[in-house]
Amino acid sequence: MACGLALAMTALGGLAGSALAGQVSVFPAPHTRVASQSTTLSFRGVKPGNLGPIAVTGSKTGRHRGKFRRQTGGNGVSFIPNSDFAVNEVVKVKTRLNIRLGRHGNFWFKIGNFHTKAAKVPKGLPKEGDIPPGAVTYHSRPDLKVPKVTIDTPPAAGTAPGYVFMAPKVNGPMIVDNQGNLVWYRQGETSNFKVQNFKGQPVLTWWQGPFRSNGVGQGTFLIANRQYQVIKRVKAGNGYSGDLHDFRLTKRGTALLTAYKAVKKDLRPFGGPRNGTVLDSIAQEIDLRTNLVTWEWHSLGNVPLKDSMVPAPETPDKAWDYFHINSVDPDGEGSVFVSARNTSAAYRISRATGNVMWRLGGKSSNFKKIGEGTSTAWQHDVLREPNGEISIFDNGSAPPLHKASRALFLQLGGKDRTVKVVKQYVHPKRLLANSQGNVQLLPNGNVFVGWGSEPYFTEFSPSGEVLFDAHFAAHNSSYRSFRYPWVGRPSARPAIASEAQPGGIVKAWASWNGDTRVTTWRLLAGPSPDALAVVGSAPRSGFETEVTATTAGPYVVMQGLDVYGRVLGTTATTQIGEQQR
Repeated sequence: MACGLALAMTALGGLAGSALAGQVSVFPAPHTRVASQSTTLSFRGVKPGNLGPIAVTGSKTGRHRGKFRRQTGGNGVSFIPNSDFAVNEVVKVKTRLNIRLGRHGNFWFKIGNFHTKAAKVPKGLPKEGDIPPGAVTYHSRPDLKVPKVTIDTPPAAGTAPGYVFMAPKVNGPMIVDNQGNLVWYRQGETSNFKVQNFKGQPVLTWWQGPFRSNGVGQGTFLIANRQYQVIKRVKAGNGYSGDLHDFRLTKRGTALLTAYKAVKKDLRPFGGPRNGTVLDSIAQEIDLRTNLVTWEWHSLGNVPLKDSMVPAPETPDKAWDYFHINSVDPDGEGSVFVSARNTSAAYRISRATGNVMWRLGGKSSNFKKIGEGTSTAWQHDVLREPNGEISIFDNGSAPPLHKASRALFLQLGGKDRTVKVVKQYVHPKRLLANSQGNVQLLPNGNVFVGWGSEPYFTEFSPSGEVLFDAHFAAHNSSYRSFRYPWVGRPSARPAIASEAQPGGIVKAWASWNGDTRVTTWRLLAGPSPDALAVVGSAPRSGFETEVTATTAGPYVVMQGLDVYGRVLGTTATTQIGEQQR
């Protein structure tokens, strides 16, 4: 064994001379054929002191030294090689462990034959900083140019509490209230903006990074606190770039995310070119404390190319996105649900082995249909709900196979492997979303639906009544939309703008990007910054509130008050006519 390996393992508690009785899972899983050149090895189900001697040898690069690191929880270890593996080489690993899918403690995996050209930026996509159609602007924050939200059905009795969270294309993550007023906005190419739980606290999470062709992305996942401060940036592991489609925090202190990688492949058996390229869809689990990869799954090798509903491209300049992963959700029972748009199927994946346990929909479904309406097409956002039902956003397009997209709830049978529709929700305009979309089951039983490529979001009662419906400017879309309760306490100070009017009147505007607590804005004015008195006030009115008063000034300041009259935030003191944020 190489000296570097021995030293690293000793630091973790010494070498063990005998194999464990229990089985150990390893990722990349044995027999994986598309592992990354920069892959680490994750051993799950073994404590560091019981790891024993391990030899890692590449068929081209030879023996690999490296270091071992504990994973959070003490029941897993990662081996981090000191150098990358070579493209298209076989890596053999020898251990004294009881490796799942291995043989006498030994196993192998292969490094993919990867395509190195960068994915292209799709034509026609708005550029970061572009002014969205019908943008709303503000006196106190002229830098914010926000997509206008129009309320089509005002919130009815029974609408769930909370705000709407969305991320229209490259405009940035947005929070709006039930009147369509902006609450918080941040410019940037973002997707999948939501509220999650991190270390026992509600946080904001989103993907940020450039969009690429085929509807995928290459970026980073951000976690922000109630003050809108980014407290952690999470990257995909093993040399991959994080994809926009999913990022889910778990109770295990980990995050599940998605990634893509282009692999060279002879596609002639599928009508494509000899020197073709196929996209491998990847799901990973990242230990958020150590940033180590604890679990990894690849579509290639687990889902055959023949299951794709999308024909292979005829020319080598286009990659075949045969699978297109768009959601990954842990079920709490030792498995993960994965949705694939381009096979029109959902998959239950074993955490222990990475094997497909069953397929729902597509060409190779393991379920028998009971009744009509169980078939989905180009679906997104497959989740297992607390009651055991499966929720799906069934796009039905593109190309169109259904007359309307729908939020779908299915019940799966046990031993008999049956599937039937429990309930479904369709927009009154019978929207047909070519891409994107999601379903959110709210705590009160309502169902919130983001219609993806169609710029609408809707809340239904359990019986299907539309309680709330809105849309933003056309020619824009939000991958997902959600409703969550949220209390924002921005760390930045409020912004102010003012201008003099005839007759000694001044108009002042105040806003506080991200605040949810201010109910009243109070205007103070005076001859100097140290001699200010209250001259007017007004109830909060959306994102920006105007206060008009008679004053000679020339100095003004605005204070945001809560429902009890306490000052929560104060703008900078400015002279009338100035704007400051």
